[in-house]
Amino acid sequence: MKCFCISLLFLFPTLVVYSNGLKPKITFLIAEREYRTEETLPRFAKSHLDQDYHIQYCQSDKEGNGRHILRNAQEIKGADLLFISVRRRAFDKNVMNMVRQHIKKGKPVIGIRTASHAFQLRKENLPVGHEEWTNWDHEIIGGNYQGHLGKGLLCKIEETSILRNQGILNQVRLPFTSTASLYRNSPLPAGSIPLLVGSVDGYPREPVAWFRQTASKSNVFYTSLGHVDDFKIPAFNHLLINAIKWCLESG
Repeated sequence: MKCFCISLLFLFPTLVVYSNGLKPKITFLIAEREYRTEETLPRFAKSHLDQDYHIQYCQSDKEGNGRHILRNAQEIKGADLLFISVRRRAFDKNVMNMVRQHIKKGKPVIGIRTASHAFQLRKENLPVGHEEWTNWDHEIIGGNYQGHLGKGLLCKIEETSILRNQGILNQVRLPFTSTASLYRNSPLPAGSIPLLVGSVDGYPREPVAWFRQTASKSNVFYTSLGHVDDFKIPAFNHLLINAIKWCLESG
């Protein structure tokens, strides 16, 4: 019965009407130093999103005192979708409250790669007036991040046999190979529905893409992919395009 209800959610998406009558607004939060998403995400948006969505960016410095300061953060307000590529940052309380309010209102979130540990510091003092969200991964992303395998191991990306979400996997040609180090996320918390799994020779398979709804009914899609080379793979780009559409159109 659970799988049947989930399937209906994607077969009959709710029509969303945006209050301002304009294109849906996607606000990207970009604050990481490892995967160059300050380059890849704007290129992706320009190629695939600009025609249908209103795009805004919030960014912080890669290093130094500015790494916990999110520029243009006011664009979180009024966003129809937050797209998060953040790694171990603690933004000021006003910024974090805007993120919390976005989710409290039932608005959707997409996270890639390091977004699973977006707001949890490691070996670093919390700046005064700033805050972490230590259970973000379990509470919002629906993941179980426990580190990753070493670099240089090719990862085969395949569909799970649990449930095929025709919308999110539309035109996603599988399998494909990623050079990104495989994140350990097993087992996923209840309510997170895996779509794709990654496998590296000699290691257990791990979920690499899933979807869920939060307690406040926010649609969430997450993938641990997002390495700079992943954006060169058409299947990965289609995955993100479809996930954005699902997040905004499914109720």
